[in-house]
Amino acid sequence: MDSADECERAVVVLYSTDLMLLSSVSGAAEQLGLGFCNLRSLSETVGVADQAGVILCVDLASNVDVWQISANCGADVLRRAIAFGPHVHVQRLEAARAVGFGLVVSRGQFVMQLRQLLLERAGKDSE
Repeated sequence: MDSADECERAVVVLYSTDLMLLSSVSGAAEQLGLGFCNLRSLSETVGVADQAGVILCVDLASNVDVWQISANCGADVLRRAIAFGPHVHVQRLEAARAVGFGLVVSRGQFVMQLRQLLLERAGKDSE
């Protein structure tokens, strides 16, 4: 299966360049039976994230422009989306809240609670 096919079926879409994070998120998605895709460009991310039911996870340490994401994604996508970053990046975290990300957490919270956060966003009961 090529990456385009994976992204068309993805439920969890990660915008990050961090390889360790990629492994954690893809593993959690797989355990929950959710399709996974990692993207590194805004244009790719916006196209995939607008699919119904997608859980967009945005690593704010990737220097992504949350204003552009909000301008190009529907309100439903943003309400389901998770933005996360280092707790010391207060301005980036606040910007994600301001544009309407449904959940904004520190990177540590995201990693520690990853499975539960994905379950909640996917609308599944705890497994």
